[in-house]
Amino acid sequence: MSTTNKLSRIRVRRFLAALGAVLAVPVMSAGVMVATAGQSEAVSSLCTGRVSGLPGHWTEGSKVCSYTSPNTANWPGRIKITWSAQPGTQQYACVEARMGKAANPDNWQSIGCGKSNSGYISWPRNTLSMVEIRVKSMNIGLANVEYSI
Repeated sequence: MSTTNKLSRIRVRRFLAALGAVLAVPVMSAGVMVATAGQSEAVSSLCTGRVSGLPGHWTEGSKVCSYTSPNTANWPGRIKITWSAQPGTQQYACVEARMGKAANPDNWQSIGCGKSNSGYISWPRNTLSMVEIRVKSMNIGLANVEYSI
């Protein structure tokens, strides 16, 4: 195969990869819908995950969800994470989250303690990253937590 032919194929692959990324941002960003006034908040999760924590120790960060924030001026610069301990149990947990960039991940940000909670972590516009969640059990045994963004 000639060098020119190889370069053409590489350029086509790069173009298709860039096009895929451009098309994926609006699709991923469209998952959250907030109801109008007078209705309850209706949220369609972009991603859900589970993580368990031991008493007194933070778990390794769960890396199930990745997200690309839109590149719009009205993006609030944060993303909401909702979590709850395993239903029907007496499990209590503390949960922290961060934007886990490949190089220099953000600091851990608390999103609450108890049986369930929600909170926001900073997420600048036009940013692709992995959401990392970690849990610490606040009872004698394991705490199993489900979360969604």
